[in-house]
Amino acid sequence: MPNMMDYLTWRGDLSLNASPWNQVDGLILASFSYNDLGGHARGEDGITLRELAPMLDLRERKLNTSGREWCELLYAMADTERFGGMRIHHYEDKIDPAREMQFSALTAELSDGQTYIAFRGTDNSLVGWREDFAMSYESPVPAQEAALAYLEAAGRRSPGPLLVGGHSKGGNLAAYAAARVSPDIQKRIRAVYSFDGPGLDEETITSAGYERICPALWSVVPQSSVVGLLMHHHQEYTVVRSTALGLMQHDAFTWQVEGPRFMELPDVDRSSRLMDETLHQWLKACTPQQRRAFMDAVFSVLESTGAPTLAAMGEEKLKSAGAMLGATRAMDPEVRKMCLHLLGQFVSIGAANAWEMLIEKPRTIAQGDKTKEESL
Repeated sequence: MPNMMDYLTWRGDLSLNASPWNQVDGLILASFSYNDLGGHARGEDGITLRELAPMLDLRERKLNTSGREWCELLYAMADTERFGGMRIHHYEDKIDPAREMQFSALTAELSDGQTYIAFRGTDNSLVGWREDFAMSYESPVPAQEAALAYLEAAGRRSPGPLLVGGHSKGGNLAAYAAARVSPDIQKRIRAVYSFDGPGLDEETITSAGYERICPALWSVVPQSSVVGLLMHHHQEYTVVRSTALGLMQHDAFTWQVEGPRFMELPDVDRSSRLMDETLHQWLKACTPQQRRAFMDAVFSVLESTGAPTLAAMGEEKLKSAGAMLGATRAMDPEVRKMCLHLLGQFVSIGAANAWEMLIEKPRTIAQGDKTKEESL
């Protein structure tokens, strides 16, 4: 089934002047931003993707890792007319455990005169994942503040039309920064892409800045989306067909394309709606203080392994499991009691929602039959 790599094969020889920019191009650049560019592209002068590719050893370092598809995307882009001459500059990559921040962004100058600001999504680090969950009880998180500062600076540097986007947390950062950026920069933003990115806090989503940027906002989620429907998600979104199952649909390489467009579906599936309703009801039932305490407890257990990333934790399964078991036993009894209560509450809400969905379909069919009869 065709994905964005096939798109590059089909349309990579077409310049942006020959075939205008589209959403699939936006996803490609958002996915490209996951690559570690090292010390390259950090300055103001920048470097073209065609010049950059031979300087990187990503192919060797990531051949057998979860980042392999991202680096293969980079090399494929560099070989195309569409992206090869694209200039990358002001690349940033920061991890600050003390502030619980993981942030990365880059600026790409496109051949049609537009500038694309891409924010990286969550990497494999525990710091990055902790910050993601912090969005459920805190706003802005450090990465959102960094994204806003980056977009402000990028808007001052680049006087032309702006595009902003990212996948996963990168989509959240793109939407947050675009909603909060100065009005004079905001009015030059032509599109904001949130590819299965979590939603925003209530204050941001009800702000005047968000209302102004809404016409330019493109929220794209797979049919079984979980991440993209978290928080106060964007009310209008495009559903794309994925070849994966469940949470694995978050992987944008499983999203299907047809020419310059995504293969769209009318709505998310029932499992996605069930998770969406359950999470939102659960979050409403928990105070921000409970959410913070719960997440702190979960990550204290994960961090007890000493592994900086999820991948490292997986490589030492037995050692990690032993460390986490010990951390759980050492947990404060009141914290453990609260965690069990919140987990039980989540399961209870999910079971109730699942039952409602089970009886929803027969009722819908019956109503549909009645409507049909009345029309005869």
